[in-house]
Amino acid sequence: MNSPVVKTPGSPALDPPGAPDLAEVNEDVALRAVQRIVSSELRHAEFDTAVTSALHRLELETIAFVEQIFQRAHEYANHASRARPLATDIMLACKEFYGMEIKHLHKFEMLSKKRRLESSEPEPLILIPPPSRSPSPELLASDDEGVGPSVPTTLRMLPHSQFLPPLPPKHTYLRTPASPPRKAALPSLEKKLKNASLVQESLKNLLLATEENADNEDGEILGAVVNWEPTVYPRKRWKLGTS
Repeated sequence: MNSPVVKTPGSPALDPPGAPDLAEVNEDVALRAVQRIVSSELRHAEFDTAVTSALHRLELETIAFVEQIFQRAHEYANHASRARPLATDIMLACKEFYGMEIKHLHKFEMLSKKRRLESSEPEPLILIPPPSRSPSPELLASDDEGVGPSVPTTLRMLPHSQFLPPLPPKHTYLRTPASPPRKAALPSLEKKLKNASLVQESLKNLLLATEENADNEDGEILGAVVNWEPTVYPRKRWKLGTS
């Protein structure tokens, strides 16, 4: 049985967080994220309160800053024939508009890490249930312990069968359906015989028709040979006159 996994604050995360689904990031979600960023930066700058209009103006300036950086980075990507901007495009855009270098960004990253460590509290232990296992396949019943392994009759007649390894226990076999019995080939054989008889009958009719035509042609030829006299000598014509 699998035991639950214990997750402590110092242990690495089991599954690293992935990118958010774009379908779930709508305008309201993005606006709340910007408000949290602005509020966090104001707290770290030791501001206790802020006017609502000023806070709204800071939010708009933050959104305009991000859009301007993204637009410029996208232009760099288009000049390089890329479908989407890379990190280098964003770095060039930051350097062009605001003169921000990599070392400056690294300093801000270190400050944000320090803030997170200072404000972080020890998290309680979280018990994560183990993943559910797939169901086991259906197995055969176990063998009786007091009965020795039975040797099939098909293996008893083999030479040196005593040196063959024993069969595994029954509970290790998978229950599979028996193969369906083969159907007799009588219908196909009868169909072939029927086709053969039809072909034989067709050939017989064809031969009979051919013999009748041959007899007629032979009769015409023989008749012309027997009555050859009219074709050689012209018919004698009688002249009728007055006496």
